[in-house]
Amino acid sequence: MKVLKIIGVIVLILLVLGLGVIVFGPSENHMERQITIDAPVEAVFKEVNSFKTFDQFSAWSEIDTTAEVIIEGPASGVGAQYSWDSDNPDLGKGKMEIIESDENMLVTSTMSFEGYPGEPTVSWILNEEDGSTNVTYTYDETNISGIMKLFSLATESMIGPMYERTLVKLKTRVESRPDFTYEIDEVQTEAQPYIGVKASSSVDPAEIGEAMSGGFGAAMAYVSSNDIEMAGPPISIVLSYDEASTEMICGIPTAELVTVEDENIISDNTYEGLAVKTIHKGNYDLMESAYNDLMDYMSFYGYEANGNPWEIYITDPSIVKDTAEWMTEIYFPIK
Repeated sequence: MKVLKIIGVIVLILLVLGLGVIVFGPSENHMERQITIDAPVEAVFKEVNSFKTFDQFSAWSEIDTTAEVIIEGPASGVGAQYSWDSDNPDLGKGKMEIIESDENMLVTSTMSFEGYPGEPTVSWILNEEDGSTNVTYTYDETNISGIMKLFSLATESMIGPMYERTLVKLKTRVESRPDFTYEIDEVQTEAQPYIGVKASSSVDPAEIGEAMSGGFGAAMAYVSSNDIEMAGPPISIVLSYDEASTEMICGIPTAELVTVEDENIISDNTYEGLAVKTIHKGNYDLMESAYNDLMDYMSFYGYEANGNPWEIYITDPSIVKDTAEWMTEIYFPIK
């Protein structure tokens, strides 16, 4: 009987303590973890300002590798969304959405979990110092009430280790980022009407140049003979490229889409949407390294090709003879 009385007293004490927490406990909860990453802040911001690579460094993705994940909204920044659905009770079902994005400084997202009434926020706070980035990963919840105050007491023990694991994985990933030779940007491109002619050749640079010269000549001749207004420097759209041959469209941008009746002439719009872009400066023969960088970038950040790449020849070789000064914009559609 004495043992039962002791147990009863302990239960009573726990009930009283629990009731005290429910009534008088804090209605706000804050937790944070920190790490220093040996990389510029831009590289870290790119990872946390999007959900494209989130599973690459999230500790939660290790719980259930078969969980259904849906990424929606903008590719990055405010409005980007990540939702998951797992049969594993430790992961469950929920959603995150970026609600604040301050370039290279802060990213904040809301979180919602099925069956949980609260909507906590998580933030990535970035501070660059001497080429490295100090990262603070935070968890915040407000308006906690009732029995949820009891659950909030376990935040440090339940979520803290996951935060620490996530930061370590983020550090490893960012510090293993390829050393790109070219500066690469993600851009939204607009459709550009053009008049073009198909050209094909082997992959020998001299033969490619000859084929393109003929293609641009035919396209320009059509534009000139039909009094079509030009609207920018020449472009080429790469239709195929392998070890033996290549095929492309040599195009002249036009002010508007033109109706053509010649079967050898193409009238169309360039790709519209998200693309990666770089600028190659120098001889056209040396552009392979630029394409390699673009493809490595797409692979590292989880993008898929979404169409044919194209080039815009900013410099006119007939005017600028020094090949070192030639500038070419290269675009690769992505999704």
